[in-house]
Amino acid sequence: MRKYISRIVLIGVMMAGMLVSCNKTVENTDVFVDSYINSIFNKNGVPVYRVMHTAYSYTKLLSVSVKGSGGSTVQLTNYANNGYSFYLPLSNAQDSAAYTTAVPTPESFTYNVSYEGGTSATKTNATIDKSLLPAQQLAAAKTATDIVLSWKPVANVEAYKVRIFSQDLNTKVNTLIYESDYLVPVNASSDLTMPFSLVSFSQFLSTNLSFEVSAFIFESKQDTYHAVSAATVKKYFGI
Repeated sequence: MRKYISRIVLIGVMMAGMLVSCNKTVENTDVFVDSYINSIFNKNGVPVYRVMHTAYSYTKLLSVSVKGSGGSTVQLTNYANNGYSFYLPLSNAQDSAAYTTAVPTPESFTYNVSYEGGTSATKTNATIDKSLLPAQQLAAAKTATDIVLSWKPVANVEAYKVRIFSQDLNTKVNTLIYESDYLVPVNASSDLTMPFSLVSFSQFLSTNLSFEVSAFIFESKQDTYHAVSAATVKKYFGI
C-alpha cells in the first residue's frame, strides 16, 4: 500500500463540530446554508443516500426551517442550543428510513431563518447530480509501533477527513480524540494508509476506538459541499 501521510503523533485535539460559531469583532448577519447528498453504509453494508441540511451564522438565530421544491417543511435542530449552528437531526443514521439506496435527484431548497432579535431572512441552496460512495475496505490494524488505518480510494473524491473517537467501556460515552485537516490524495487510484503512533494512543488502547473516514466533493469552498460520504470501523485492541 502507498503511504498516504507520514506518521501522526496524537497531541490532543479539542472537540469541534463541523458547524460551529466563530468569535467576531464586528457583527456579521450572514447566514450560510448548505444542502448536499450524504451517503453511508447501512447495517447490511449497502450504500444508502439522503439529502442533508445545515445552516450557521455569526449572529444568534432563533430557528431555521427548510423546504424542498416538492416536499414538506423540516425544522432544523439547534446545535447544542447555541443559536449559531443548525442541522438535520438523525437519531440513528444506519436505521433511518430517510436513507435510500437510490441517489436523491437534484432539488432546490429554501431556508427560512429567524434571528433572535426578531428579523428574518430567506436563503436558497440546491443539490446537484453528484454523490460519493463511502470508503470501502476500511480497516485499522495494530503493528509493533503503530495503528494503521487503511481504505480503498473513493471515486471522484476531492478530499478526505479522518476522525477517531474513544468510547469508555463503562459509561459508553464517545469522545473525539483526533480530527484531521482536509487531506487531498496524491494518487486517486492508490490504496490509502495513515499510521498513528501507539505511544500517543496508549491511554486509549483500553477503550473502544471508532475510526471514521469521510469523503468530500466541495462547492466553491471547503465549508459547503456537493457530496459527503462516511464509513466507520470500530476496534478494541484490549491493552
